[in-house]
Amino acid sequence: MNMRFLPACCLLLALPVSALADEEAANRPVVRSSQYGAIYARSVPDEGYGQKGRTTVFSVGKERDTVLNTYNWYANEIHIGGSGDRTLVRLGPWQRGRQANAAHLALGIYRDGKTIREYSTLEMQSLGSGLSSSTSHYTVFRKQLGFRWLSGNNFAYDVRGESGKRFTFDLDSGKIIPNPPVSPPPPGTAP
Repeated sequence: MNMRFLPACCLLLALPVSALADEEAANRPVVRSSQYGAIYARSVPDEGYGQKGRTTVFSVGKERDTVLNTYNWYANEIHIGGSGDRTLVRLGPWQRGRQANAAHLALGIYRDGKTIREYSTLEMQSLGSGLSSSTSHYTVFRKQLGFRWLSGNNFAYDVRGESGKRFTFDLDSGKIIPNPPVSPPPPGTAP
């Protein structure tokens, strides 16, 4: 085989893969549970793309599950935790476009059927999250680090921005905690 054709063949094989990697996945119903499974959320979309839909939160019972609350939005990525597993953290979808936008959800915090706080991608970028974009989509978060205990009944949710900066969200107020303390282990556990 002629060796000068090898790089061209590799490039041609890589093209379809990179094109497919930028395709937006269609919405589908999802179920997400808290760490130990006592609470779960069922999110059902109204449309093939976007955030229109309904999310219902349930408490698992011995004979039947109980509806705790309902939200008028759909999210593929929901995390449930905090004190009593009562808090939902919703992450916005892989947003269309290449620039942060005040109308695009980055992260929302909810409890007992109410919105505690929502952050747009533009707000997160202005706070130093950075932004990573593809041909047609973008994101402001690199990684979801998850729930963590702060003290007493205070919990937080941590994410890492595309810039590498860590953001700690207070679950009671929804505010970002500057220079959050390192969590000690919960009382009664080994260090």
